[in-house]
Amino acid sequence: TKTGGTVLQNKFSIPRQLLGLPMGIRESDAFFNALAEIAGRETPTKYQRERGRLVDSLIDGHKYVFEKRAIVYGEEDLVIGLTSFLCEIGVTPVLCATGGHSKQFEKALRKAAPSLPAESLVKERFDFAEIAEIAPSLKPDFLIGSSKGYHTARELKVPLIRVGFPIHDRIGGQRVLHLGYRGAQELYDHIVNALLEVKQESSTVGYAYL
Repeated sequence: TKTGGTVLQNKFSIPRQLLGLPMGIRESDAFFNALAEIAGRETPTKYQRERGRLVDSLIDGHKYVFEKRAIVYGEEDLVIGLTSFLCEIGVTPVLCATGGHSKQFEKALRKAAPSLPAESLVKERFDFAEIAEIAPSLKPDFLIGSSKGYHTARELKVPLIRVGFPIHDRIGGQRVLHLGYRGAQELYDHIVNALLEVKQESSTVGYAYL
């Protein structure tokens, strides 16, 4: 297949590296390490500090996300990146669904997220009606994907973390940052705060400190 990467490699001998979306620490590490190798220099201090702040926040919020259950859906590469990130922070993706049909989805996903439990469902060519049908039995704590999952999240009374395309019921969907260390930080904060809000709102006392 003729791509920008193959053209640069064949015509200008620029190495081509196949990487997943840099979501979370491990995949972002792979991305920045590849850049450092190509550039022949260390990752700039700016990004090293972003990584350090991310690690600190993962420790702070771990007790709120550990063993939570999520339904992840969207384009194949996005679902793979999100699943890898969720496994990294201690969330269990109970369903990873895409409408795509590459026939490589599950293999690529389990390679990117080796800690994904064997019993987690991985579905290709799966539509929103099918997600809605199976979701109640999976007992998710939240959904993560585009706005199209809103009705299912509403029925289940769980948060929807909006990522991907389309985000048509919120302003600024095109500015949602989820790549690199800073993107992982923003996404992590969003997930933790959504879960904290549920905990706070469902409390009989509505406590102000969690």
